[in-house]
Amino acid sequence: MLAVKVIDVAQGIGGIAHRQDGVEEAEAALFAWDQRLTDELASKLAARRSHEPPLTALRRAMDDTLPSFAAQTGWHARKKLFSAYPELRTKILHAVFRLETRLIDILTDCIGCPAGSLYPRLLAAATGSVFRAAFTTWTPETGIKGLQALIDQAFGHLAAGLSVPAS
Repeated sequence: MLAVKVIDVAQGIGGIAHRQDGVEEAEAALFAWDQRLTDELASKLAARRSHEPPLTALRRAMDDTLPSFAAQTGWHARKKLFSAYPELRTKILHAVFRLETRLIDILTDCIGCPAGSLYPRLLAAATGSVFRAAFTTWTPETGIKGLQALIDQAFGHLAAGLSVPAS
C-alpha cells in the first residue's frame, strides 16, 4: 500500500520514469536530496577548524549546506506531500539516520573520541533532530530563509540547554 502511495505522490512532482513497479524511481524523486545533502554536510563539517566547539561547527556546516539544499526544486510540492501522507515521514527519518551515522564518524575523528563514544552520537542525533524539527515545522512559502531561521532557532535552544522559551 505504501509503495503505491509513494508512486502516486511522487508523480505529483514529476521526473519519474514510468515502470511497472516504479517504486525506486518514485523514492528517488522524493528523496534525491538525501545522499547529496549528507555528502555535502559531511564534507563541510570535516573541513571545519578543530578548535571550534563541535555544536558550533555543526551549526555552521549546516548553514553552509543550506544553499545547495535550497537549490533543489520541488520543495513546496514535497512538503505538501509529506504533510498529506504522514507515512512518508519514516523515509525522512531513515535519511536523517543515515546522515547521523556519517556525522558520528566525522565527529569522532574531529573530537578525538574513542570509537563508540556517546558524545559524538549525541551531537549527531541533536543535529538530526534540529533538521527534522525545523523541516517539519517549516512552511516552504517562507523560502530557505524561513528554514534557516528555524534551524538557527533550534540550535539556539540546544545551546541554551533547551530551556522553555519566553512567551
